[in-house]
Amino acid sequence: MTLTQTGDSDVCERCSLQGPTCCRITSGQEEFCFPLSRIEKERIQEHVPFVGGFVLSSNTKAFVDNVCRLFPGEEKLVRELFPEGNDHFRLAVDTLGACRFLGPEGCEIPQEARPYYCRLFPFWMAGCEVTHFDSPSCLARREGQTLTRILKCLDMNRATVKDLYGRLRLIWGLPPRKGACKVEKGF
Repeated sequence: MTLTQTGDSDVCERCSLQGPTCCRITSGQEEFCFPLSRIEKERIQEHVPFVGGFVLSSNTKAFVDNVCRLFPGEEKLVRELFPEGNDHFRLAVDTLGACRFLGPEGCEIPQEARPYYCRLFPFWMAGCEVTHFDSPSCLARREGQTLTRILKCLDMNRATVKDLYGRLRLIWGLPPRKGACKVEKGF
């Protein structure tokens, strides 16, 4: 695994230049983009000049249902945090569906300032277990195939995923998981 000048693994840089990927969506799928917390938005603005990179989007039923799928068993809380008819910020995309922060060499947002969802993808938590989305467009998932190899491909480990997931929960307004999972070292 090698890191590029943006701090990304080479697989992320290669993947970001194809489409659709986590950095490029199909037109019409914007309502399924993840929300940004106020803190994440401000952190990005401190590191990257304004490029029209944010959009205020409505909490449609489809959006709320999609966020609920990310947090099974917590649907009531998610619906309270993202009530239908209210708004949330998300990353903006251009007319071709590419994130406005996607440059010719990958993401222009420094790694430490990126939204937690971006830093986590394609990983997620299912209870206390690290898992990954079965996203066919994700090059790391296609090349790595197994969780252990995808983690290695992206220079991550289970403890990092658990930490980022916990931070995402807090910044989106979800409480820490009851009976928080033990953080393990390495793979």
